Amino acid sequence: MSHAVTSQALRATASHTITNHAGIIPQALRAPCDVLHTTAYAPTRPVELKRSAVPPAALRRRRPWRGRSALRVPGQAARRLISSAYRLTCVRADVPMASLMRFARLLLPCLLAGTAPSFALQLGPPPAYTIPPSLQIPPGTRIPSDAQLVAARARIGRIQIDVVNVFDLSDPSENNWLYRVADRLHIPTRKAAIQALLLFRSGDRYSPELIEETARNIRQNVSFLREPLIRPYRYHDGVVDIQVIVHDVWSLEPGISYSRSGGVNAWGFDFKDGNFLGTGKSFEVGHTETVDRRSDYFNWIDPNIIGTHWTDTLQYQKNSDGTVWSAALAYPFYSLETPLDGGVDAGNDHSVVTRYRLGAIYDYYDNDWRTGDVFFGDSLLVNDRWTDRLLLGWRVDDSQFYNAPGRPLLAPLPQNRDLSYPFARLQWTRNDYQTITNLNQIALTEDLHMGLDAQLGVGLSTPLFGGDRDSVIVDSELADAYAIGSQQRQLLFWSGRASARFEDGAMHDGIVNGSAQYYLVTSDHTRLFTSLTADIGHNLDGDHYFDLGGDDGLRGYPLRFQNGNQLALWTVEERAYSNWYPFSLFNVGAAAFYDMGRTWGSPLVATPDLGLLKDVGFGLRLGNPRSSFGDVVHIDLAFPLDRYDHISGMQFLVTTEASY
Repeated sequence: MSHAVTSQALRATASHTITNHAGIIPQALRAPCDVLHTTAYAPTRPVELKRSAVPPAALRRRRPWRGRSALRVPGQAARRLISSAYRLTCVRADVPMASLMRFARLLLPCLLAGTAPSFALQLGPPPAYTIPPSLQIPPGTRIPSDAQLVAARARIGRIQIDVVNVFDLSDPSENNWLYRVADRLHIPTRKAAIQALLLFRSGDRYSPELIEETARNIRQNVSFLREPLIRPYRYHDGVVDIQVIVHDVWSLEPGISYSRSGGVNAWGFDFKDGNFLGTGKSFEVGHTETVDRRSDYFNWIDPNIIGTHWTDTLQYQKNSDGTVWSAALAYPFYSLETPLDGGVDAGNDHSVVTRYRLGAIYDYYDNDWRTGDVFFGDSLLVNDRWTDRLLLGWRVDDSQFYNAPGRPLLAPLPQNRDLSYPFARLQWTRNDYQTITNLNQIALTEDLHMGLDAQLGVGLSTPLFGGDRDSVIVDSELADAYAIGSQQRQLLFWSGRASARFEDGAMHDGIVNGSAQYYLVTSDHTRLFTSLTADIGHNLDGDHYFDLGGDDGLRGYPLRFQNGNQLALWTVEERAYSNWYPFSLFNVGAAAFYDMGRTWGSPLVATPDLGLLKDVGFGLRLGNPRSSFGDVVHIDLAFPLDRYDHISGMQFLVTTEASY
């Protein structure tokens, strides 16, 4: 689990973090080697990612932050999370109907499948690991090894792309009427969309490193494909033909939701396709009405404009309390060997911010956040071990705060903040990647970045550049990983970040964050996981503080239960990974957990210091290899060990998250 910086705390770091282009490229579109390859959004390190379930307009207010850089470009918090987290479930003790209906949509195929005898429960690896017989290399085919192909200076000839549909009808266990209908309704990914993801072309020298990196990028950054297999399949006259096999997943999600809580109705509908017409582009449109706001929204992401590596994103959201929009165009570092990148983005986020105290709404204020970036990046060094990059650009970051019309303001308003600055940022990444299964996913291949990742950025904002103050902005990050012993039985990941603004000889908005995750194999089907996180803030801006509660790591307590200027959180889990694969739809696992954490310090909304809070619990984990909607469904029961009169003795949670 993770803790989160509040709504504005998310932006807190944005206002004084040296910008970079990575933010304009949603994670689904970025290679793991982007300039600001932050652990929080690049799954090369197994960091627990927390996804919120609040409606789109409020979503940007609940951004997870684990001490990596939280800076993203205009509207990026809303853009990135609206398209992924809005549809995620978060059911607590009152079990909102909207969440259950979304979860039911995932389980419906299972229930239908149970009506036919051919849908027997199965044991074994998911079919994404299997290759249909028609795509197997004929027995006796002689193919040189990678070393031999490189020594022979072989060139790539034909590139054969094969797309396996959502269900493999050559497998008798999946050849039934329901799955046949699903395959017919699904639009397969077009070969041109897959071709645009490849880092090699016909005529290039054969490079096993580029083949491995292509597969890694697809696994990490493309939600509508699973388990790519890229391999030589024929060799003749110094030419090697390459076969690319990918497995499609279900990417179309129409949805209707309804809930009633506290005498207030909430409802919504949306339509999303993460692989629009098989082109690899993402499209979403929808409407929601909740106790907080009414929202109409539209999102578009194109990771490969006209088959190139140029990307664009567009998001528009019309809310009853304001408007959010953003647009971006970029040529990213799509590979470790990409020499240049650049881009431009702009956006505006105007809405009402809700502040909480002990899990209950405390007051509101109005916030108008305007941002823009122009940047250019250059690879200074690329070799087998290291990739070093320099990013130069200009950022505008303007936050204005007002009383919310018709809503109470009980705590002081944050102070306005207007920054405009040129920046420079350096990144050093060691190129060391490994694969593993059953770490943060169930029965899927995961990629781990086991090398050092260091970043340092600096910027200067002055009235001469259009800012409202003289400010030196500094941001740095450091992360590394270790495999202890043999066969990846013990893994240790750690990361840290420090950022601040220096104004009038004093430090402002200083934030230091550190976290560590440790994994230990305890049996063939179980793994012990523990995580320790600490955040320290100094002289923070009024809209920046740390939240801790049921949606931030303390699963036995109400959401946003505690807040402060410092935070500590420790989690221990025993995870069980099974081979049970019901109806060829879900991989099943389980977890037992213990959480302990607290906050210190008093932000503008003072919260009583309740000291150290603890909870225990257990739950199921359902891996979701058949769709692009989410990776792991969590069904948990959590019990607070430190009871208070207004806290339920048990919390029931159903969430869809990015990891175990």
